[in-house]
Amino acid sequence: MWIPYDIRSSLKAESNPEAVRLSRADGRRRDFVVGFCLRNPITQSWELDMVADAEPQQIPAGPDLPEARISIYGNEAGKLGEVIYQLPASSAEEALDRSHADFQLRLMRYLAEIGRGMAIGGWRIADMAHGARWRCTPFRPSAMKVDFQALAPADRDLAPFIELFQRARNAFDAASRLLAGYAVLHAAHGGHPALRRSGAETLRVTQEMLVHSGALAWPQPLLDLELGQLLSLMRPHHDRLIQGGVLAPVLDDLAGQRRLAQLANLSDLIAHRLICAEIRARGRDPSRAEALAVMARGLRAAGPAEAGLG
Repeated sequence: MWIPYDIRSSLKAESNPEAVRLSRADGRRRDFVVGFCLRNPITQSWELDMVADAEPQQIPAGPDLPEARISIYGNEAGKLGEVIYQLPASSAEEALDRSHADFQLRLMRYLAEIGRGMAIGGWRIADMAHGARWRCTPFRPSAMKVDFQALAPADRDLAPFIELFQRARNAFDAASRLLAGYAVLHAAHGGHPALRRSGAETLRVTQEMLVHSGALAWPQPLLDLELGQLLSLMRPHHDRLIQGGVLAPVLDDLAGQRRLAQLANLSDLIAHRLICAEIRARGRDPSRAEALAVMARGLRAAGPAEAGLG
């Protein structure tokens, strides 16, 4: 079952609807609090490998946010767990955009100095005037029940494409996920033999795909696009990440990350659908099933020694 891992574009309200409504309707500048939850993408721990006290440490906000206050919070293990901004803004979105732009550059400096894995894992926002609160943090999916005996190893010719999908699933950033997912879609559309029964030629983008990937908000129409049309739409966003055959140094703001995450989710989801369709089609292929049966009968008739197993 495919689930979206990148939910950057969603804000979940955590307070009563009336408080959220009042906050949305209020255009005055007022105090907001934005807390950034930090995550080590290598260990998957909700902390960074930087020492920080449980008592908050105030640091200067600098000239870009002269009215802001920034607090560093350590967790029970004494490691950096959250950075909280308090700043004036006219909406939750403005408060998030301004604080994210500042903290993204601070995190880049921390990463360069320390050399460890670091990422923003999510955030929470509070409107102090109205008591409205929002959160954007990944959820932990429930465990899936699997019939291990029924699942044979992946076919060798298909395994490299599943490995590309694995990269998309394992990557923390939208850019890496888009590059990996796009590669699967490109191969399927190009008629690669390993994906020739994936149904790529008849695939169309559905409403359900857009809902699950969070791509309903994409500014251009995506519904009912054929795979080739979708690849054409994704191509400029893919190529922007590569220059001269190598990864390009691209640092998107939060709005750009949200757009990229929507396409990454969609390419990731469709790659999964194509690979699963290919696996299912191979399982129903009479010629393949017959070949496997003949091979099995031959091994049984020959015995272990003659079959090379003795």
